[in-house]
Amino acid sequence: MEWPLAIELLVYTKRALDSIKKLTQLSQVKSTDKEFGEFCHFIMKDIGETDLLLEAFLQYLFVNTPFKKKDTVHKLIDEVLKKYQVQLEEKRVKLSKKYEKDLPETIIPNEPLKYILNSILQYGVKAITPNGDMECSTRALLLQGEGSTGQKVLRKDGRYIEIKVVFTGYKKRGRPFEESQAVLQEEPLDLMLRLAEEVVRKNRGIMEFKMDERSEKAFISIRFPSERREVVYYQTIDQYIN
Repeated sequence: MEWPLAIELLVYTKRALDSIKKLTQLSQVKSTDKEFGEFCHFIMKDIGETDLLLEAFLQYLFVNTPFKKKDTVHKLIDEVLKKYQVQLEEKRVKLSKKYEKDLPETIIPNEPLKYILNSILQYGVKAITPNGDMECSTRALLLQGEGSTGQKVLRKDGRYIEIKVVFTGYKKRGRPFEESQAVLQEEPLDLMLRLAEEVVRKNRGIMEFKMDERSEKAFISIRFPSERREVVYYQTIDQYIN
């Protein structure tokens, strides 16, 4: 994260002032000179007032310096992938990522999206066989009409973002979303995908599962409407200094 120069300088000054404060306190404790002790007392008072002023000015700058929310989808994918890094390495899976630059933000909140990504990647990690390949990709796209799932696109402009996970070494077990298969007969991994699909639909998204039996590849894609507005957020001074 890039911070304005004024904030960088003020934070640096506060840290330097804190070091001077600690040194003054230590000198005051160790000194037996009464006059020097009084001098340290006045220094501590000036430091306290200056520090209070700097913090007030910093808080003022923070509330007037919003940050544009960006790369959220990519950050969440990387965060979830990190959880399964050890399992992927144990299976000797070759992982690749193809992220579209400047991917738009999406309307789905972070936590539901993180849940969906975790379910999909957990499914892929469990289903993939040793020495397989896994690819995570993103892109922005325009959708019109109805998706293959029969779910109507709710956005008039049709602007969506797509997240796709493709993995090899997939063993044929039937499609997780086949309506003809009784839910009680499905395997836990398939039920997990069904739950993820429910969350996708509740957040105005589309989820698709495809298989290529010849190459033993599975394709899972999720699409959500892009955010039309510019999303911003604010940091606090504690998040930066501590």
